[in-house]
Amino acid sequence: MVDMNWEDLKYFVFVARGKTLEHAAHALKVDKATISRRIKRLEDSLGKTLFERSRKGFTLTHQGEKLYKSVQQVDFELSKIENDQPETPDFITGNIRISVAEGFGASLMVDAIAAFHKTNPYIEIDLVSGSGFLSLSRREADMAISLSRSKSRLIDSKPLVNYRLSLFAHKNYPRLAEISVLSDLSDHTLMSYIDDLVYAPELNYFENLFPNFSASIRCSSILAKRQLVLRQTGLAILPSFLATEDLVEVLPEVVSLERTFWLQTHKAFLNTARCRLLTNHLNNMFSHTL
Repeated sequence: MVDMNWEDLKYFVFVARGKTLEHAAHALKVDKATISRRIKRLEDSLGKTLFERSRKGFTLTHQGEKLYKSVQQVDFELSKIENDQPETPDFITGNIRISVAEGFGASLMVDAIAAFHKTNPYIEIDLVSGSGFLSLSRREADMAISLSRSKSRLIDSKPLVNYRLSLFAHKNYPRLAEISVLSDLSDHTLMSYIDDLVYAPELNYFENLFPNFSASIRCSSILAKRQLVLRQTGLAILPSFLATEDLVEVLPEVVSLERTFWLQTHKAFLNTARCRLLTNHLNNMFSHTL
């Protein structure tokens, strides 16, 4: 029977969750050397390498993945204990890491976080915005605003807000006035996502809307597509909330669709006071279709 130290297993969980010694050390309030020593002792007791070490941090090996899956419920309980700290209504502290889609994070979420910080200055926010999402199940983040509902039993998912997407062009785009029907687009530059880099199926809308056309320019970034449209390079489908006064909708009766942003929260974090504050704040800010 393997002599496994419970404390070592706890350190393993925090390194697996945060992927760096710094993250685990901060969460457990110990130094990095202690974390490293505990992980080495656990690996020696199991006779297995649990992490691949690199400059970027710690990545679970196959054996590490197997161990982490087997202790996910332990991780869940640890998180509840970690987050179940007494908090008074007038002085709520702690950290929230929230992962959001790139376009939403660089626009509306900035306003939401700025307003939240004014009334909750002691709550630290890690806003992670980019093409793709951190994993809540693996505790890479506490919350996420994503494009689809999570199927994980560890994640609480609720619709946050609906948003519209349309085909946009710059108001001074050459020959804009010539586009009156869908077939007119055949002589114009269209832009889309890169198929094999699309991180959510909800973004696969180009072929459905334009089955007879192909994109001349493909981008992994929604913000890059908007910049290309602003430079009058071509036309692209964009969320309405990213449209500036220089952009106009093209064929809105034909090219239009609606999607939903989902607010996802790890259940171990769900009942903390800071989570409830941010959840209520986001629900109040995004109560109408964008």
